[in-house]
Amino acid sequence: MTIDHHTDGASRLEAGKVTQGEGSSTRRRILQIALSLMAQRGVDGTSMRDLASAAGLNVASLYHYFPSKRDLLESVLVEQGFMPMEVPRSEPDGNGQHDGNGRHDGMATLEQLLADTLVSMFEVQDFIRLMMGEAMRDESTARAVGLDLFTSFQSTMEDWVRTHRPDLDEQSGAAPVARLLSAMVVGIFVQHAAGVLSDDGNDLAALSRQRAREAEQILGPPD
Repeated sequence: MTIDHHTDGASRLEAGKVTQGEGSSTRRRILQIALSLMAQRGVDGTSMRDLASAAGLNVASLYHYFPSKRDLLESVLVEQGFMPMEVPRSEPDGNGQHDGNGRHDGMATLEQLLADTLVSMFEVQDFIRLMMGEAMRDESTARAVGLDLFTSFQSTMEDWVRTHRPDLDEQSGAAPVARLLSAMVVGIFVQHAAGVLSDDGNDLAALSRQRAREAEQILGPPD
């Protein structure tokens, strides 16, 4: 049976948002404890039984909140605001006006889009490092959740390109452009994590804008 990872992941994450909105203090406390344990022991080394014990719950109560470790991990991502894979969408105004560069008024530029994505990743970089390390060690839950997130990011970026940069879609196709930009974003984060980048004063926001500006210049302005 073929599983649509994007649909499955999106529905799981959306479900997590709804539950989070209900304001369950117990649920949020579990997520905070889970994040702490995962940072110390890794995803694979954090069992549901250990988490239940640390939260002062029995295992049955924990499974009431989170039916599986995957549901737990995805909820941790939502709780931490780790949604760089969901890029911002800006809609044209009702009059369909364009600015001097051929963009709809109010539309996020590619520079803004990439910079916002990078900044959001840097804000939760410790958790992303954990996720990347677990995935590289072939931890199945981390790999599955990572696939969901990257698939969602790819799809959303393709939609953005088709809507706001149809010139790139016609020239190269939205999918290849989205893959190139996704690889750039991940590559920049890995370079930062490895200490390769020189981010004077640790101004990661400025670094993100600089790299995003370079990408937009390479791709060129909209036709």
